[in-house]
Amino acid sequence: MVDFASDADDWSTQDETNYEDPADYAVEESEPEAADDDLGAGWGVPAEPDADPVFAAETAEEDEPSDPEPMVFSDPALYGGTAIVGEEGEVEPAYANVVEFVEQFFTQVIRRKMGMGGGSSGNVWDPRWALYPEVAGRLKALWFAYEEARASDKPSAMSAWWIQHFDAHFRVICDGDNGPMSDATEEGTWMGHPALKYEPVPRELLADLLDERAED
Repeated sequence: MVDFASDADDWSTQDETNYEDPADYAVEESEPEAADDDLGAGWGVPAEPDADPVFAAETAEEDEPSDPEPMVFSDPALYGGTAIVGEEGEVEPAYANVVEFVEQFFTQVIRRKMGMGGGSSGNVWDPRWALYPEVAGRLKALWFAYEEARASDKPSAMSAWWIQHFDAHFRVICDGDNGPMSDATEEGTWMGHPALKYEPVPRELLADLLDERAED
């Protein structure tokens, strides 16, 4: 603060901080000085996304799709009927047994409207399919026919499998009115329709049925 004396020619530049030595205001050599080009660096400059973990997390959440991605089957060739040829030139079966066929193909590819079960109309399916002898037998037959169609050289073989084999068996297997699983419930308490009764074949008819004479 300038101190004006009474005499205009007698005035002092001493300020109230009492720093009389200008060297006290010098910047030490150890302190870096900002370059002219760096003045104001960082002001108004957006931060890099990776530098702020919160910003990166929010950005990742925004980039995620809101709707789930559609299901993609691991091997489309198995569902389109394309034959897979082994090293020896023989067509390898797509599924080792009927269990694999049901779990990896039938229950994954077949998508139909199902009824409530318990004797209601419409299609019905019991996840305990192996408990029903007829269902297990039909599904095994479907598996055999499926593998045969895949190995066929005819381009229409797989189409014939769908129309002549699958459609016919599916109508019976999943028949909610009279099918083998028609009264199945979600609780899993129904154990299927009773087996058909039979009586021993009379001896006089047995020979004709077996194309041989009945033993006395």
